[in-house]
Amino acid sequence: MKRKQFIAIVVVLAVMLTLKPMEAEAAYFPPGSSQGGGIEDLVLIYNGYYNPANYGGEDISAWPREQFKPYTAFVDRLGQRQEIFFRDYLFLGLQGANGRSFHREADASKAGLKSDWQWYLDRTFTTNMQQLNALNEETKAAATELGQPNLKNNVVIMVPFANENVTNFGDVDGDGVSENLTTLANREKVTRWYIDQVLSRFSQANYSHLQLKGFYWLKEDMDTTKADEVNLVKNTANYIHSKGNYIFCWIPWSQAYAATQWASFNFDFAILQPNHFVNRSNTTTPETIKNSANKSYHAGMGVEIEFDGQILRSDKYRERFYDYLNGGLEFGFMNGSILAYYQDARGVYDLTQQPEIGYPIYEDLYRFAKGNYVTDKQVSTMLNTFESLPFPTSPSAATSISTEQYVQGQKAMKINFGNYATSVITGSRGADFSKQDWSKYDSFRIDVYNPQTVTGYVTVLIGDQSGKQHYKYAPLHRSSWNTVRISIEDLAAGTGGSSQEPGTVPIDVTRIDYIKLVQRSNANYLPLPNTYYFDNMRLVQDDGARLNDLEWQTFGGNNSVTLSKTAATIREQNTAMQVHYGLYNVAQAWIEAPTHFKLKDWSNQEAFKVDVYNPNSTVMNLGLKFTDSNNQTYYRRVALQPNQWNTVQIPIAHLAAGMNATVGEGTSSALAINSLQRVDFYQRNNSNYAPLPNHLFFDNIRLGVLEP
Repeated sequence: MKRKQFIAIVVVLAVMLTLKPMEAEAAYFPPGSSQGGGIEDLVLIYNGYYNPANYGGEDISAWPREQFKPYTAFVDRLGQRQEIFFRDYLFLGLQGANGRSFHREADASKAGLKSDWQWYLDRTFTTNMQQLNALNEETKAAATELGQPNLKNNVVIMVPFANENVTNFGDVDGDGVSENLTTLANREKVTRWYIDQVLSRFSQANYSHLQLKGFYWLKEDMDTTKADEVNLVKNTANYIHSKGNYIFCWIPWSQAYAATQWASFNFDFAILQPNHFVNRSNTTTPETIKNSANKSYHAGMGVEIEFDGQILRSDKYRERFYDYLNGGLEFGFMNGSILAYYQDARGVYDLTQQPEIGYPIYEDLYRFAKGNYVTDKQVSTMLNTFESLPFPTSPSAATSISTEQYVQGQKAMKINFGNYATSVITGSRGADFSKQDWSKYDSFRIDVYNPQTVTGYVTVLIGDQSGKQHYKYAPLHRSSWNTVRISIEDLAAGTGGSSQEPGTVPIDVTRIDYIKLVQRSNANYLPLPNTYYFDNMRLVQDDGARLNDLEWQTFGGNNSVTLSKTAATIREQNTAMQVHYGLYNVAQAWIEAPTHFKLKDWSNQEAFKVDVYNPNSTVMNLGLKFTDSNNQTYYRRVALQPNQWNTVQIPIAHLAAGMNATVGEGTSSALAINSLQRVDFYQRNNSNYAPLPNHLFFDNIRLGVLEP
């Protein structure tokens, strides 16, 4: 039994405790099952037509052999194969070279014809070293190099939708008459012809390291008001099953009508799209993953993991991607469910081509697919969320807090840059951000929204107390959020500057004093005046550990507290946890492994950290109690400054040594820091604490560097 299949049994039991309400028979569609053809992780390979004119002249869905390499094997940063990766591949396309669609089209002129279906078959089964040929050879190379010479990867191929409004599809049976698809019989005829073509061509190709597992119904919804459409799907399933041991599957979109009724249409399995990543508005939150997982679980479906090229441009979308991975842990679908992976055209390959931004994501995607992902190791310390505090207006530019565009929370800083030779806004340490020593972090980041319909540019200038400066000139993709990243190593070394903005020198990263946002009236920038939005200014550590970001209501508590999520007072992403402490001797909320955090070994970290907002006008105390797996405890009382977020940090070394605990709070001992079990956040009804009842806000619970 494969590790993932074994874990799936355990996870199905565990997830029943987390997703409510539950039915005894509810479960995700399991990975590796015979009904699913043994499929576990089905990666979508889009090989339809993409106009090269829109992609710098490149045919981005040609799929030459080298692009399959990081799919068939997990590769290191040098491109060397390390382990077998994806075993299951779904080939599909949205349109042919003539622009006609393989989906449903109300306009018959846009609906796919025989020539389009033929084009797709010819493209998929080309004798050139592309497409299936390329996948076969790359699978063979991976199998040989990694010591599994008999390995065969699984292939699933799409079935296009035969549109009922097409009257001149083309002749598929050789009688000289073009098929009229206004009848169910002819729609079934052309669909069976296509399936026969796939079976015949795959057999003739005689791929040494590929096996055809079955077919995929491309259309992502079902119009059950049309009996012919329902019968077309059912009869297609029956026809596929009559041809041998082939599966027929479906991946409906999140709001597809009748998606949960997939079994009644004779599909062997279905995988639901959450559509969280691809939502281009602010109408989705990580809660979408929870709700979609719950829907999949109760309907016996799988879960789709989704990302596209935005993941390389914006941390907003990187966070959305990690919502899927963290959700897989939280709700059990990482190991308990069959999975599909939407990656736009060639997203996994593109990750490996971006060593700084993309490759760490590729590593976590591999860990997730193999069932070994533990937590997001990229954690943030906020400098300014721009919910209420913009940089001050200058003579050349005006700032304001805006609700028009924002990455997190409900607001961002809007800057109207004026028509000056240099239009600049300055944020100062002490007034606009508090942290002076950046030496322990990996990067400074700020999110920038470019509302223009063309690429824009901004310079982020960072200076130290002696006036030495670093210039980061950054392009901003049109009509989207962009994350400007500046390596702390570059700041210290004076590297990473640009020819557009000369003058970068090494700066003292322990004495950062100001941040400037710059536009100039020259050819390197868009014409002034112009407007950009800024949000989520932060320092990022790439080897920390996210324990619980409280995007889902995963805090523990007894009747001494009332827990509620809030979007009004947050520190990171979309929500925080509001804890109402009641009038009890001890009022306490907690996080406990494995329900509220997965990583129990804290031995390679410097500090436990949590952001806590004190909404009161006076200092409040908060008690923290740490418990290890041996039931040893450690107590620390901390002071929270009024009307602001406080970063509470407890050195891991103090937990390990049992030192600097707060006398009088409880018996403190040295803890086994490789096996932390629980953290309580409590208040007592005594003079050391503010009068109960009261409330606090919690967000962004993490492990990371010990801040100065």
